[in-house]
Amino acid sequence: MTNARLLLVVLLCAAPAILVFDGAIVHGVLAGVAAVGIAIVSRTMRPVETQFFLSFAKLSAAFAAIPALWMLIQVLPLPLLANPIWASAQSGTGHSIAGSISIDIGASVMSLGFYLTIAAIAFWSAAVAVDRQRAEWILFALMSATALIGLMVAATNLFGPSYLNFKTSLSERTQGIDCVAMGVLIAAAAGVRTMERYETRRTSPNRSVSALLRTFAACAIALTICVAVLIMSAPVGTLVATGFGVVALISAVLVRRLGLGPWSIVATAVPALAIAGFLAASEPKLRTENFAFAFAREAPASLTAMSQRILSDTPLRGTGAGTFAAIAPIYRDVEDQTAIFAAPTAAAAIAIELGPPMLWLIVATMAGSIYVLLRAALRRGRDSFYPTAGASCLITLLFLSFMNAEVLGSAIGMIIAATLGLAFAQSKSRTISQ
Repeated sequence: MTNARLLLVVLLCAAPAILVFDGAIVHGVLAGVAAVGIAIVSRTMRPVETQFFLSFAKLSAAFAAIPALWMLIQVLPLPLLANPIWASAQSGTGHSIAGSISIDIGASVMSLGFYLTIAAIAFWSAAVAVDRQRAEWILFALMSATALIGLMVAATNLFGPSYLNFKTSLSERTQGIDCVAMGVLIAAAAGVRTMERYETRRTSPNRSVSALLRTFAACAIALTICVAVLIMSAPVGTLVATGFGVVALISAVLVRRLGLGPWSIVATAVPALAIAGFLAASEPKLRTENFAFAFAREAPASLTAMSQRILSDTPLRGTGAGTFAAIAPIYRDVEDQTAIFAAPTAAAAIAIELGPPMLWLIVATMAGSIYVLLRAALRRGRDSFYPTAGASCLITLLFLSFMNAEVLGSAIGMIIAATLGLAFAQSKSRTISQ
């Protein structure tokens, strides 16, 4: 498993480069690296680790397979469910066409491949992280990658978007800020890990106090970088989303360390949910726009209006994964000559491409995963910071999904996948039945 761990660490540390050069070629490289990583894991994983991995991975794999199966169904020739655009194409060409739900089969196949790649990285990370020492490598690789992305975002603030080949100031930069938001939570979790290792150093004679202090200093530096970049660069919505994640992380740590019991988390969650509901209800755009993009304050008004029209015409089965860019020109205003590549938010993209029912199924799955991870954090003795970090990142990701579409990018997708794999792998002890 050493080679699988090193390859995963290298991949995670390459997240800043992936952010800059994201595209079809990068997706292919990621798929190839993920395939190699899974192959190495399957050959080198010990039977006892395999048994433990399967104990938590089976249910996760079942839920992760649902969107993949739906994307596959969308590209199959299904005349009864086919999008009306295929009937129009058949009339125009005079040839029989086996229509599908997707209006762009190629784009949907590419989206399916990318989703499977991200899922593979998540399960690869989980397989590596069943061992505590290997899990720490992943945690610090994630912390380093997000801190480097934070420095890149800071550099664009100082020298302009062209610095370090950031191609746009709205897409790559927004995705970088989203990665930094995750970095705040990851660095905080790494700091909690170092503090707990320092407190239990007497049980591990080989543990160096000076090494722990250096590690804590590195965590503090990474956290400072990420927080500073967020304060200087992030819009208010991203700050609020990160704030909810931070509150969840702090609450879980305090409840576990003070022995307050699980009801204390409920006492924290209820006011947090009430505040979130109040903030959502007070959004003025919610009265005139769909919930999926009512919070996209940074998106152009023309893009939001166009997405509203698309979604109103979208059937429950969607238009096909990855097809927003293909269908957008049909609904774009004549005066609007802006190139359109993505929906205003990830939630809007999912609702349009996969259908509204799939969007809310994914939201429900994320909410259930947050509950499972927070519950595991309270029941875990040592290493509770792993599921806590995973739950906190999921909370922030859930909020960000309704604010921008960049959470569907390669770099942040890889970071989230590795964080969740790490969180679920360390959500229960390998020696104590939970």
